[in-house]
Amino acid sequence: MGARSVPLSTRVRFSVAVALLPLVVLTACVGGDPASTPADRAAPPTPVAPSAASSGPASSIAPAADVTRPAGSPRACDLLTAADVASATGAPVSAGEGTESARRSVCAFTASRPGGPGVTLGVEPAERFDAKADASRRSVGVPGESVDGLGARAVFFYSDADLPEGVGGVLVRSGTSTLDVTLQGLGDRDRTRQAAVAVATTALAGL
Repeated sequence: MGARSVPLSTRVRFSVAVALLPLVVLTACVGGDPASTPADRAAPPTPVAPSAASSGPASSIAPAADVTRPAGSPRACDLLTAADVASATGAPVSAGEGTESARRSVCAFTASRPGGPGVTLGVEPAERFDAKADASRRSVGVPGESVDGLGARAVFFYSDADLPEGVGGVLVRSGTSTLDVTLQGLGDRDRTRQAAVAVATTALAGL
């Protein structure tokens, strides 16, 4: 597709500068959390999605500082391999690099060749789904799209407004976990959705 891959550090700085658009879309609710760790702040995006809880009382949405991962929670890099990502995207990626905090586990896969895609997987407690979806929806102003048959609830988000190569992902709630998958660099909405869903499906199988 010819799109250039943006290094992870550059994407994180860019996302803060544009109020969580686009690379922190999947973790929009983290940026304003004073209790978040560096692992939280550098975590990948959370897809934009309307939430059933968005019209309910604020107490129905779990703030970031109030939710921690239970002992024995899965690590993101244990749920996904570089081979899994390559199969989903059709392009090679580096081995996943993990970052852990009390609330969030992240695994980041960077492109192995210029113009290739980058993928991140984040795992948090299930209670975080609504807050992440609502914060993303407010920040970006896009409701997202429901994804049927993926976990208990799932939404997909995609934008190429700020990055021509496009960035998108899925936010999934399943069992006791919320997963977010972010994918940048495929340059096409449908391919991004298909690859993000494939990555999420593989990760869910390991929960």
